[in-house]
Formats: sequence, C-alpha cells, structure tokens
Amino acid sequence: MSDPRPDMYLYYKQLMDHLNWDETKIFNGELIYPRQFEIHLPANHKRPCNLACPACAGAFFDKSLGRWEIDCLELLDKLQGKIPYHIYGGAYTEPLLNPYFITFMAMTKKWGNHFGIHTNGTHLDDLETKYGLLTELNKLSTDDVDYLSISIDAGLPWSWGKTKGTKKRKMFGDILEGIRRACEIRKNAGGGHAIRLCYLISSASGNIEDFNAIVSIAKSLGVDSLRFSIPFGSYNQSFDKIREYKANTEIPGHTVYEKLLEPIVSKSKDERPYIFYTGPEYTDIDKYDFTVCAYGYYQVTVSADGYFYKCSTTATPTGKQCRIGKMSPDLEKFKKVIMRNQNLKWDCRKMCFDKGLRGNRMALEINTIVNELLEGKSESAT
Repeated sequence: MSDPRPDMYLYYKQLMDHLNWDETKIFNGELIYPRQFEIHLPANHKRPCNLACPACAGAFFDKSLGRWEIDCLELLDKLQGKIPYHIYGGAYTEPLLNPYFITFMAMTKKWGNHFGIHTNGTHLDDLETKYGLLTELNKLSTDDVDYLSISIDAGLPWSWGKTKGTKKRKMFGDILEGIRRACEIRKNAGGGHAIRLCYLISSASGNIEDFNAIVSIAKSLGVDSLRFSIPFGSYNQSFDKIREYKANTEIPGHTVYEKLLEPIVSKSKDERPYIFYTGPEYTDIDKYDFTVCAYGYYQVTVSADGYFYKCSTTATPTGKQCRIGKMSPDLEKFKKVIMRNQNLKWDCRKMCFDKGLRGNRMALEINTIVNELLEGKSESAT
C-alpha cells in the first residue's frame, strides 16, 4: 500500500465528498457550511487537562478556559444539522472533563450529525461506572462513522507514565479497562461507533516491547484501528525550531520506527484492527510554503476560550490574531464567522507562519492541493 491511510484519514477526499466534488465552490463567495464543527470544550473550567504530555501540540499555548457551552448548544440546535460532523477534542483541553459533554453528544445526534471524540481515555472507565457514559454513547451513535479516538501513546504502564508526564501509572490500566468496556458494550449492542487508538511514538515508548504490547491489546479488545505516528513539533515555535526538531527527532525516528513496525502493520485495509503507521511527511514543516488558506471549507472551530478561530490549531488566545468571532447563539453572526473563515485574502504566512503557528495534517493536505489548483488557474489565465 503506497498510502497506508484509510478513507477517514484522506482529508481532501473528505472535503470533496462534502462539496460534491465541485472545486468551483471554493472561494466563489457563497456561504458554504463546512464539513465539520470542531468544539474544544473548556474541560471542567478549572484545569485544561489532567495530564502533562511532553509532546502535547498545545504545550506552549495560553490555555484560557471560558464558559460558553449553553450558547453553543443553542447554536447547534439552530443549525439543525447543517454541519454534518461535530468533533470534540481540544488544542489544549480534555473534553471528557467537561460537565456538558454528554449533552453535546445528544445535541449532535438530535439533528442527525455524526460525532468524533478525541480523548486521553483516563476517565472512560470511571464515567461509565458512575454515569453509564459509554453505554449512553453507544446508544446515541448511529454507525461506525461516529467514533471514539483514544490517545494511548504506549503499550506498557511505565512507558505510558513517561510519555504522559505523570507518575500515576495506574491510569494506564484505567484506560485499558475503559476501552475494554466500550468494546464490550458495542459488541453486546450489535454495533455502534468506531473505537480507534492513536499512538504517538516517544523516546520512552518507541521500542518493540511497547509496540508488541499495544498491538496485542488492540487485537484482544477488538478496536477498529491503531495508528502509529511520530509527534510533530509543538505549535507556537519558530519554523527554524521545528526544522531542528525535524532533523533531530522526526527523520532519525522515522528510519528506526518504520523498520520496527514493518512486520507489525496490517497488510490489508480490510484487517480489524487495521494497524498502520503514518510518517512525518504528512506534517512536514517544509511543506508549509503556501499563502492561501482553504481549511475553512473543512472546519470551523470554537476554542476553549469561547472564540471562533481560523483554524483548529490556532484556537488559543496565543493566536488571537486568528480570531474570527466570539461564541454566540445568533445564527446570523455565525454565518459571518463562516464567511470570514473562507476568506481568499487571508495570508497564512503573515497571520500564522511568521508567528510560529501552522495548520495540522488536515489543513496541510487541503491547502497544498488547493494552492496548487489556484496556481494552475493563474497560469492558465496568463
């Protein structure tokens, strides 16, 4: 397989599916609701996350937390399903800490939308025991387009603790029990949302013992997929700093890990769990050489601070120049936010790159292709 990624990781294809494969819709001045609404819930309003992962993409962000959930729920209700996917994660927050979490899940499904959840998984077991959260999540899910993604990042408890910046290794067992219960609930129900594991490879967990352990766990529990990757350099750093990280960590790490994982990864995309590795080329800092941002057709993001941002990875007060509006239940104001997010004149280099900010792998793939298309149109016009 030249490209190991399954369909849910092919972002430009997803965008085109959303636009009915009509590229003329991009930057034509028409209001187009994006494919997904990224909602970065403000944790428990006290602390953004219960872990301190050294590889956290938002490690150097201002982690302000707002109180805007009621307004957002009202806005989602007024949208009546116009944005098909609601993604719950965070540039620096853990969504399952939020007291409104299951209410958002119910609102998402009220209008027939699909949900995606990105969590560290430490609270899954506890929330199922106390509130039946995993059972309710399964009942709310429509199919395996809905998904629960857990950032596991290690295969052994001592490696996990180092990778996650905590001495509470017991939580690794809590995560596994939460995943086990989610898989069991789905099995007993005869179906439900997908269950995915993501493994960011660190110096503590980048060894064959951890790899074999997590693969064995994934197979025994019955998850849908397991993705290995090297964490990219944290945001809010100069591009020169990220290039140093690329040279010192990504390139040598890729050489080692690709070889170690070669006998482990799936040979067919039909395998379950589907186990795959994505190299650092999907977030390569040297590919950020474009100017125009079309990511607004794929997503609109509300940050944990209560503001809408141009991009899911600039969604922090650190990137306040990327704010495009403040959370409001007013649908007309939200439409203006979307139009600002689909602005052809937005200069990525000036507003983002020069300030140490950049889009994620989704933004990179989409913007690389769209900028090539725009350049091709410009050349043909001359």
